[in-house]
Amino acid sequence: MPLNRGMMALAVAGLAFAALAQQSGSPAPPQGPEPNASSASPRRQVDESALRYFASQGDTRRVDAEIARLRALYPDWSPPADLSQLVGGGGVVNDPEVDRLWGLYTENKFSEARAAIAARQAADPQWKPPPDLVTALDVAEARKRLVNASDNSQWRTVLSIATETPSLLTCANVDSLWRVAEAFAKTDQTGRTRDVYTYILTNCANPAERLGTLQKALTLLDEAQIADLLKYERKSGDYPDDFSAIRDELARRRVARASTDPKLTASAEDLAVVERLAESGKEPGNALLLGYYSYHHKNPEKALSWFKMALDRGGSEKAAEGYALSLRDLNRLAEAEAFAFEWRDKAPENMQVYLDVATALLSQDPPPRLDPKVIVRVIPAVTKARSAGAAQALGWYSYNTGQISTAREWFEEALSWKADDEPSAYGVAITSQRLNDRARFNAIVSQWRSRSQRIADLADGIVRDRTAQATPQPAPSSPVEPQVSSPRAAAPAPELPAPPPERPRRIEETRVAAYDRLVVQQERQLQGKRPAARRGGASRQACTTTRDPGSLSAPAALNLGWCLMEMNRPLEAAAAFDHAFTLGSPAQREDAAYGKSLAYLRKDLTGKAAVAAAQAPQTSARRTELSAAILAQRALAAYRDGRWPDVILALGERARVVPEQNDLMLLRGWSYFKLGRYEDAARIFRAVQQTGYSDEAGAGLSAIMEITGQVRQY
Repeated sequence: MPLNRGMMALAVAGLAFAALAQQSGSPAPPQGPEPNASSASPRRQVDESALRYFASQGDTRRVDAEIARLRALYPDWSPPADLSQLVGGGGVVNDPEVDRLWGLYTENKFSEARAAIAARQAADPQWKPPPDLVTALDVAEARKRLVNASDNSQWRTVLSIATETPSLLTCANVDSLWRVAEAFAKTDQTGRTRDVYTYILTNCANPAERLGTLQKALTLLDEAQIADLLKYERKSGDYPDDFSAIRDELARRRVARASTDPKLTASAEDLAVVERLAESGKEPGNALLLGYYSYHHKNPEKALSWFKMALDRGGSEKAAEGYALSLRDLNRLAEAEAFAFEWRDKAPENMQVYLDVATALLSQDPPPRLDPKVIVRVIPAVTKARSAGAAQALGWYSYNTGQISTAREWFEEALSWKADDEPSAYGVAITSQRLNDRARFNAIVSQWRSRSQRIADLADGIVRDRTAQATPQPAPSSPVEPQVSSPRAAAPAPELPAPPPERPRRIEETRVAAYDRLVVQQERQLQGKRPAARRGGASRQACTTTRDPGSLSAPAALNLGWCLMEMNRPLEAAAAFDHAFTLGSPAQREDAAYGKSLAYLRKDLTGKAAVAAAQAPQTSARRTELSAAILAQRALAAYRDGRWPDVILALGERARVVPEQNDLMLLRGWSYFKLGRYEDAARIFRAVQQTGYSDEAGAGLSAIMEITGQVRQY
């Protein structure tokens, strides 16, 4: 909007600030035309009533301000050498009423002063108030309006008031000058802002106000303009300046810009300034600044030390974010994950850093041996954040540790969160291939063949060299590898009372008895396994003595394997089946792989059983049978070792393959019980109870009632 005439006058007056500042000894900003100010005009009578009143009150601050004001208005005027002449002497007649009016002014009771003046004039029409009192009231009221407009960001109003009351623009009213300078800046007139500050630094003597002017300038002007203002620093005199803090802040700003932009490099001098500030101070800000500068300029070791200093001084979320990132860049991933986990809920950025660190930890090749509690705490964070990248990392970690079904579920989850994520789609494809799920494999290939060369190559049977995006072939899972929950099992459990350290003896006996019965049942099932279509028969006489299968034909080795299985000699049977697999036809290789899987299951070698099952294509019935048996064995092994979450995960996967057996459901229920998840345990026990296992399920429900002390719905 265009400036009105008054505002335009102030803008023009602003131009005079710079010119005025260049004149040595120039006492004041432009004041407008003064009819008696020229040397040819008669000397004007100076009203010293305000100065007399302030002197009588002993108010030296106001005395000094009034002397400065009068000198600005009357350049030829000089204050009395002895101010006592103004108090009750010097030929000046004191008027108690005028002193009272100045008292009201001093107390900021402007409206009362106006009312008293009006009352005095009404009583004595010949009486006139001192001109300086009227001027002082005008200026004070204008200052009040200007402050109110400034506080409410009414910048055009600020400039209009200043134009109408130019006597505000003196060193006696530095705060008003600061506000006018800000109004110029907020109306895109930073040149006028610089002129106002230049005027203050040229004409005003108060060191605190001069330093404050530079501090104000830091928020409104660029570095080049501030550098120009620094030239007005007074190195000598009665009141020398100390603008070193301003120079330090400029150095800090330059380092700050470079701390977020790796393309910018701070000078050694600026870095030395900020390091001095960091080491001598107690606040975390400068250490944090240096931490991010070092981090973004590829010096994580140094960054770590600065972030540590910031944390020790109370630096919070941002310092923790930098500390975790530095640990990550130093490849101290386990330490970074543990630290970032503690800060994950402090801010969204901290959660993202935790997910980034966890992704890096899980994505290592070969996969690290992690404490199971790491996996347990990563999963809820991933599902809460719906982080496709972190879910994909869980998928590859599961894949690389032989947990193929779980891996596919994580890839599917990642793909549901980010539908265009090619790495997750590739993960679904490769795990579906490993699981021999042709329907899902064909579906993902059909969807992605035109968008992903490696998925197309996977479908065409092309083996590519490993790249950074490819993943290693997984090794069979072993007991030292933590099991990863599937996404559907990752929801947090309801908060229930934690189980006490000591279990009543009869509860443990009931649980152990349930496990023992299940083990016996599983052993019988495995010992009774036979191929769905045995080719040929095997008599027990064929394996009553030890024989080397290496000299046998494929059919003979198969018969020997099944004979040894009937004699409950599974490891010898596995060797016979292995020989048959090497020599046999496709049909014989299928039988041999099936038999070897059963032999390893008989010895509780589930990892080897899984590998054997994948050596040759099997019928759908056999695939289902073997998968169910392998998962049941894993659940039993986990139950035997007290790995309750692994029991639940293995049985959950098995339930997706075949209907769940009552005895296995009991194991699931007792696992929930051991984890203190009594609501889930009760739900399982009630379901089993309804199918006829009333004694075993009832024992579980009774155990829950005894632990919790509540009947509830059990």
